[in-house]
Amino acid sequence: MSVLPDEATLRAIVTLACRAPSVHNTQPWAWAVRDRMLVLRADPHRKLLHADPNERDLVMSCGAALHELVVVAAGTGWHCDVRRTPEGGRTDLLAVVTFARREPDVADLGRLAAIEQRHTDRRQVSSWPVPRARLDHLSGLVREYGVVAGIVPDHLRPVVLAALEGARARQSTDEDYLAELYSWTRGGSEDGIPESSLLTADSDPASFTRFPSGTLDDGHREAGPSAEEWLVLATASDDRGSWLRAGEALDAIWLSCTTSGLALVPYTQPIEIGATRRTLQHDLLGENSCPQVLVRIGWPQRQHPPLPPTPRRALDDVLHHESAASS
Repeated sequence: MSVLPDEATLRAIVTLACRAPSVHNTQPWAWAVRDRMLVLRADPHRKLLHADPNERDLVMSCGAALHELVVVAAGTGWHCDVRRTPEGGRTDLLAVVTFARREPDVADLGRLAAIEQRHTDRRQVSSWPVPRARLDHLSGLVREYGVVAGIVPDHLRPVVLAALEGARARQSTDEDYLAELYSWTRGGSEDGIPESSLLTADSDPASFTRFPSGTLDDGHREAGPSAEEWLVLATASDDRGSWLRAGEALDAIWLSCTTSGLALVPYTQPIEIGATRRTLQHDLLGENSCPQVLVRIGWPQRQHPPLPPTPRRALDDVLHHESAASS
């Protein structure tokens, strides 16, 4: 039988789950308590109309929050049973979560600690190579979500770099897209990406950033080339359920990287453009699956100071109570 955590515990769980990553830090999730369940919906008002008209990034962001909810609950003594997209008539309804008591183990507590430590570090990684065994472990983490994490071999990295540059060049000529991008990076509101998380104008162009310049200094670099690795997260189909699971898988990889000290940066820009998405599907995946996000992984440089946390919406803006009749 489902038992909902008490109000204070539930609020604490959702608060920490909302530390999840999201596209442009839009935080496009809406949680609602209904009977003894917690409902996750996408907030269409926080959709990126020009970068993400199909809501792929929006739903993936909600998937990351769903995964973090499960992680936080496990670390605080609760097991979550997740039913994804249970009501097909509600396009904003993504998942229904029920709870049961469960004692946390050491792994649960480790993942819980990683949530507050996780961040997006766009600075160049060090020259230390990432062991293949570590990459294989990350690839294995995503299988329970029906996601494949393909390790990009060296000879195919030019495909990734060309897709990143091609998507950036395509979107850089779209005035509506650029206005939207700047509103989430230079809007001066509590939402979006702060300048302290964006690279300065003189940073290495190999950062592949789509964002305007900020105040994050990447001037202290090691000798030798950076040793980043690339993964492509892909699914068998290309629908909202797949996007949700891809977001869960991305967050699972990210928390694992955080625990082991690796830096991770996701890139969805080449997936947002049809031409570059098809190139990645053909050249990296052999038309066998659908790319959802590219991931750059590497060891951070020792000289890099830690980054401040990005802002989060107030809990009362994202968590509400509703009656069963309102569903």
